[in-house]
Amino acid sequence: MKIYKKLLAFVLTLVLCTGFFGCSKKNNAPENRTINYNISYEPDTLDPQIADDEPSRLIILNIFEGLVRLDKNDNISPGAAESWDVSDDLLTYTFRLRDGLKWSDGSSLTAEDFRYGILRSLSPQTGSSTSGKLFSIKNAEDYHSGKVSDKETGITIKDKRTLEIILDHPDSELLYTLTTPPAMPCSRSFFEASGGQYGRTDEKILCNGAFTLEKNNWVENKYIYLSKNSNYNGKNKPVPAGVNLTIGKDFNDLCEAINNGETDCGIINTDKVAKANEYSMHLESFPDKLWGISFNTGNDILKNLKIRSSLLSCLDKSYIMKDIPENCDQTNTIIPEFTKIDGKSFREIAGDITFDPVKDTDKTLKQGLSELDVLVMPNLTILCPENQQDQAFVNDLIETWNKLTGTYFNKKPVSENELKSRIQSGSFQIAICPIDVSENDPVSIVAGFSSDSKYNPSALESDEFDSIINDIRKNDGSEAVALLKNAESFIFENAVFYPLYTEYKYCASAKNITGIIFRQSGTEIDFFNATKKEE
Repeated sequence: MKIYKKLLAFVLTLVLCTGFFGCSKKNNAPENRTINYNISYEPDTLDPQIADDEPSRLIILNIFEGLVRLDKNDNISPGAAESWDVSDDLLTYTFRLRDGLKWSDGSSLTAEDFRYGILRSLSPQTGSSTSGKLFSIKNAEDYHSGKVSDKETGITIKDKRTLEIILDHPDSELLYTLTTPPAMPCSRSFFEASGGQYGRTDEKILCNGAFTLEKNNWVENKYIYLSKNSNYNGKNKPVPAGVNLTIGKDFNDLCEAINNGETDCGIINTDKVAKANEYSMHLESFPDKLWGISFNTGNDILKNLKIRSSLLSCLDKSYIMKDIPENCDQTNTIIPEFTKIDGKSFREIAGDITFDPVKDTDKTLKQGLSELDVLVMPNLTILCPENQQDQAFVNDLIETWNKLTGTYFNKKPVSENELKSRIQSGSFQIAICPIDVSENDPVSIVAGFSSDSKYNPSALESDEFDSIINDIRKNDGSEAVALLKNAESFIFENAVFYPLYTEYKYCASAKNITGIIFRQSGTEIDFFNATKKEE
């Protein structure tokens, strides 16, 4: 009997131990683990139709799913629509939704929800600042302006699972636009019942994506927890149990925080790349800013084209580029090599367009001063970032211009925020200027120089240039490429901006984290396949 009892105790112990180990292994499985990430500040709103800040977009693209979505290689793949057809004239898109689509509260999601979401983006009452890329839809711009009713737009319902979108003109970027927040679905009944608070709290948001925001999971200025959406019925299921987004946490050293497990991933500066490599972190680099020399064309001296051209023409780029910041690449074109149009490299299609210097810089400078009735070149000030690396090549720049003009150029180092603010307000003469290139979109880059741009790096006001930009927005394919080349040539020919180098942003994740997809310079992150393995 004693032998039997000892044997039974041994078996029970073995079973319990096995159970415990099994539970431990299961609890540590990727599908039971949470990914940790820090967002820099509280989202303004999680209403997809009006959200335009980085934290909001990041969250929206994880708790909502559009008709189509992007795969890990940024290719269009099925989202809420299992299939779609495009007419031969590229004007009609017909989307067929997956069967059994549901909102996070279990209610049915239909084609009407997508129609209503897009119409909300376009509605003049919504006041969306992000709906412009939907203007290729038939009568969309007129509806946005209040000239026609929603029934006159090219968005129609064929049945509960079929949505048709008709365009005014072909738009090769339409499918990509349908992956972005303005094109996300919206339940009309839920929206109207929210009492004007839609997207403002966890109780006033209805999701259809891989993750959802449940009650009490949004604590203001502390954290937002995205849990796995049990009503999501996609072909594949999200991997992590959830995503914990802390808000505004200040890490003294983000590399150390990732390595110590305080957070799982984040965006690091170029000076931390070496340290991230020491810790064997996963790194992805993204073009972030194009830095160049910008002239204030509203300045009494620099409004003269010949003066601007002579200053740029005397530059020995190989000389001034020897001191550009670490982990940056020299750039010779306004539209960088990595930009795409119609899914193809713009530079491969258009070829290189660069600044063509004048031959006699001394003579050109004197002619420019004469046109202004100025005998001697006045002292001018160059705004530049306050970090030491940027100032090094500015010193080389000043040395070159001092020799040409016989005068002295001043250097004014400022913070990057002050630099952008002064450029935006036109309170500068010459600046080492950053242009956002994170979207890899050639149109947005050149459009930044148009008269109505909020951040016009050269204070350029030109009806001719504005007309080119307007034509670009109305065209597609080879016509758009030709117009983009004209816009880039205009900037060079008028010597308002001279590209120097591209700065990159680095997204780092711990060595035990895989499957995170960083997009748009890391400002948009897809956690669907994020996998945290036990170290």
